[in-house]
Amino acid sequence: MIALSDTVSASSDLLSTEIDGEVVMMDMEAGRYLYLDRIGSVIWSELKRPQTVADLCQSLADRYAAPIEQIECDVLDLLQQMRRNDLIRLHD
Repeated sequence: MIALSDTVSASSDLLSTEIDGEVVMMDMEAGRYLYLDRIGSVIWSELKRPQTVADLCQSLADRYAAPIEQIECDVLDLLQQMRRNDLIRLHD
């Protein structure tokens, strides 16, 4: 389970490109394509450098007019999905 205090970053093992503000990725090992919508793409971009989930959520709260509690819930859910698909790394 990912927590707000965890430090995460994007996996460097994926090829990715942005098309019209959305990210398409290729997992060469698994031979599959993955797609992120606009908000997912913003989060992906933020994960280019390691940061805590709490800092990521605060950055998104500063950028978008949404309650921080909702952002935290949505980001944690997305990061769990990303983790299951080996898209992110957790740092010690």
